[in-house]
Amino acid sequence: MDSHIVERYGESAVNCLTGSYSVLAGLAGRPVAEQTVFECGDGYLFQAGLDESGYPEYIFPVEEAGALGMTRSGFTVHKEPIDFDAPGPHLQALLARHRAVIVWVNTAHLNYADVYRDNNPYLHAVVVQGIAANHSHVDVHDSLVVGPQPYSCRAVVTIDDLVRSAADRIKSDAHDAMGFFYAVSDDLLAADSPDPAAADGEGRPNGAELSGALTRQAERFFAEERFREAIRRYQALCEECFAGSSERAAYGARRLFHHASVLYAVPSLKLMAHSLRAAGASERSLTLHAEATRHWEAMGVLALRYEATSAPSVRQRITQRFDQLDEVTAKLWESVAAAPETHTRPS
Repeated sequence: MDSHIVERYGESAVNCLTGSYSVLAGLAGRPVAEQTVFECGDGYLFQAGLDESGYPEYIFPVEEAGALGMTRSGFTVHKEPIDFDAPGPHLQALLARHRAVIVWVNTAHLNYADVYRDNNPYLHAVVVQGIAANHSHVDVHDSLVVGPQPYSCRAVVTIDDLVRSAADRIKSDAHDAMGFFYAVSDDLLAADSPDPAAADGEGRPNGAELSGALTRQAERFFAEERFREAIRRYQALCEECFAGSSERAAYGARRLFHHASVLYAVPSLKLMAHSLRAAGASERSLTLHAEATRHWEAMGVLALRYEATSAPSVRQRITQRFDQLDEVTAKLWESVAAAPETHTRPS
């Protein structure tokens, strides 16, 4: 049996790992929305570094935010090294205990979708939720297949493809978690929570809790250099990339487009818009958020133009856009930190 898609869905996650954690929670019997994972896990904070191919990336700390979001939602995250000598029995035993697990994979060995076969390999997280009795194949839920129109799917994956994808190590500055299965257990259900509502539904924070979660992220933005200086670091890495060969500059520009418009900045900001409104954010915060979104959208357009033309005038406009983004992002988090009048901007 070859790896293939069984069912395809029009909706997709914002991120493969946070989307996968949301799937695990649902399978565990207490759904947690991906947005909640972002809110509880401080997922709206970004850092910069190099991706698995050595190109600049602007991304939230995925593993940290995912695990923190689940922990604060009342789950324990379990991390277990993969037994590559006997992966089938190991996976079968884990599924018997946890119903499903997450595994980081190298997309070079995922053969069920054209996007994985036809593009450069990258790190990706999928959910394994079933295994054949003879261990010949597994059932996978892929929460984010990135393409012209992102989608999610259920797929059958041969055990050989799964093992190769999990064993062929690939890492970036933000990701280095291959070689493990990740599962969750529900602390609230295990404790027989006296509040039935706490162990049912999507566990969305109320307005005050959500406001506090966003304020906490604002405070971390100013307190932690990796977040506060992320846009400037990303700018420096991009400029270094653009100063390289024409091929490297063009591909770096394409990656800037992907990180700005497709994968991280704009999708996360769209999710953050719902969080801000649900928390009763001020009009100033909403206005600054909309401005930041427009700047990232414009950055994506400029990146495509620079890829096509290598024009110095376009590169200068990219630099100007980075300046605007750095300024508006700081102002946005400042306004969020000050939203409850009892909070002031951290020094």
